[in-house]
Amino acid sequence: MLSLAELRRSIKLLAPLVVGRRVQRVVQPDDDTLVLELYGFDEQAGEGGKSWLVLSAQRALGRVGMLESAPTAPPWPPDFAAFLKARLNRARLAGLRLVNEDRICGVLIEGREGAFELLLCLMGPRSNLYAVDAEGKVRAALKDAGVAVGEAWSNPPRPENASEGADRWADTPDEAYLQAVAAHYAAEAEKLALEELRQRLEMALRKELDFASRRTDKIEKELEEAKDAREKKRHGELLKQVMSNISAGDTHVVARDFETGEEVKIALDPQLTPAENLERYFKKYHKGLVGTNMLGQQLEITKSHLSDITALQAELAAISDMPALQAFAERPLIKELCDKHCPKAEKKRPPKKKPEKKEVPGRMLPRRYRTSDGLEIWVGKSDAGNDYLTTKLAAGNDWFFHIEGYPGSHTVLRTGGRKDPPQESVLEAAELCTHFSKLKDASRVDVHVAPIKHVHKPKGAKPGLVHVSQGKTIGLRRDPKRLERILGAQIKE
Repeated sequence: MLSLAELRRSIKLLAPLVVGRRVQRVVQPDDDTLVLELYGFDEQAGEGGKSWLVLSAQRALGRVGMLESAPTAPPWPPDFAAFLKARLNRARLAGLRLVNEDRICGVLIEGREGAFELLLCLMGPRSNLYAVDAEGKVRAALKDAGVAVGEAWSNPPRPENASEGADRWADTPDEAYLQAVAAHYAAEAEKLALEELRQRLEMALRKELDFASRRTDKIEKELEEAKDAREKKRHGELLKQVMSNISAGDTHVVARDFETGEEVKIALDPQLTPAENLERYFKKYHKGLVGTNMLGQQLEITKSHLSDITALQAELAAISDMPALQAFAERPLIKELCDKHCPKAEKKRPPKKKPEKKEVPGRMLPRRYRTSDGLEIWVGKSDAGNDYLTTKLAAGNDWFFHIEGYPGSHTVLRTGGRKDPPQESVLEAAELCTHFSKLKDASRVDVHVAPIKHVHKPKGAKPGLVHVSQGKTIGLRRDPKRLERILGAQIKE
């Protein structure tokens, strides 16, 4: 991590190279690093060119500096990079400064979305990178630790008599300083990557060795038990000779082994007949015989695998450079063991944020009435509300009511998907359609009815105007009691 003296000198030398350049890409290759791809005029080349400003909050590699090329970007941008990408349209790097005379580098960025500053704080394990808005509030952070998002940024107090630290490249001339710093940290990054890869490989081999050792012990124990098969055969053969001596419920029987002259006590299962006890001994014999052969083969394979893993551990210990270590890690067996014992945690793609539903003004929402059959009738309150009801709220099989040639509120009977709603509900909807039209005082009226799917809004038509195709006409004889009942059944919001 850069000392204060090194950070001060780095900012001084970087400012002329990056200030004024356009920020055209943001890459966050890992949890601790951000890279800004800049584009601007290169005086040495005499033409436009790209450069890459790195801001690292990694404990061992914390710095601000330049890279020779863009790092590989992840499949999708992490949250911090995504926050910046959304605010870097036509943005330019407007300034680079040392903040509070401490190990804090400020990168000022101005764009169409306004101005904000990236604050790289090199504070050991508390190092972090913050995006601070023009009002001084933290809008995003590279890592969770530190100042919370939404809080006002305040410069941490610098201890009195704090040392600026040594400049490890104090004797390097200015023209070669940034390159020397970059080369040092590139080597440090490679060493860190080498160590991380080695630790992963060592862990995979160690876990596989432990697994294979436990497997060997288990097979050897099972093999020892299986070797008892010959004794089971002997007991079975002896049991044949004394079958007539066994009584129901006996737990054992004694037989003489004529080869050795000794008397052998043979255990019996009192729940079984003599013949079943005999069959049981020979079954155990055959099972043990097969098991002995199989377990012997498995033991040879497992011991060979143990030997291979031990040899791989010795080979790994002798590797000292990254190319050889990477080649070792690419071997099929090694890859399989790494995936088995220490798989890399794959970052899941963040879920897409659902668009927030906009609150609909009350004037756009229809009046609602409950029919005597339990259905609902919706009546628009205004021309804009009529459009919203007919084109947004109503479903395809709902019925649309209107009186041709006369203006009025759009009226919709919610059918609940039914193609043939109850007759009384249809008449109540026709009553409301007439009541909220210019013919509200007529005693008889023809009301046109059509499913909503046959109601269309012509392109460019004024609010409230729709085109209705198909449908049928209902001859409505007005009924004051029906109208009074449905008006009294309004559903209150």
